[in-house]
Parts: sequence; structure tokens; C-alpha cells
Amino acid sequence: MEAVGKGRAKVSLRRRPEFFRPGGVLQGGCAMTLADVTCWIAIMSLFGEDDPSVTQQMTTSFLGPARTDLVCESTIVRPGRLIVYGTADTTDTAGKLVSHHTLTYVRPPERKVA
Repeated sequence: MEAVGKGRAKVSLRRRPEFFRPGGVLQGGCAMTLADVTCWIAIMSLFGEDDPSVTQQMTTSFLGPARTDLVCESTIVRPGRLIVYGTADTTDTAGKLVSHHTLTYVRPPERKVA
């Protein structure tokens, strides 16, 4: 984790040999997982570490090959009571945008313990 602010987060992922596909390109799931975790941290910055939000939907657009460490920055666009909407951009170490993500999370209502 590199930075956290209100409704924002920045997280990096170091490249590892097992993350690469043939041709020297990082597997796309690396960017997707990084975006999901980064957005989740941004949600916790608003609602606390015990927030029960879970990913409902994620859309990823791959914009270029990733061959280096990755850095993802996420912003919560709409922090709703039941639905949270955010975006995330993943870049390589040169700052080149390699993927853009939109994420929707559901915040389940608290269960009352009997």
C-alpha cells in the first residue's frame, strides 16, 4: 500500500516470474485483482475497516501490455448506503495506463445477533 486518503487509495504490485504469460506480459488477472483490492481499501477509508462491502460487478478494459511492476489508484465515485461505485486506473512503472476498471460493491445490511 502506498497511500490512502478519504475515498482514495494507491497500491502497487511487484512483478514476479509466475505472473507472466508467454511473450513477457503480465497476466490480466494481476491488474484486476490489484484494482479490486485498491478500491476495497478506498471503501474502508470511508466506512471503516469492518465494512462488509463485497464486489458485485467489475468491468476491466485492458489498454496496453503490462511488463513491469503495477501501480493502481482508485477513487470512490459514489459512496452509497447500499451500493458503492468506484473507478481504478492501473499503470506500469513508466506511468503508462495499462487498464481502466469500474467497480460496484454491495454493502450488506448489518445482521442483528439474537
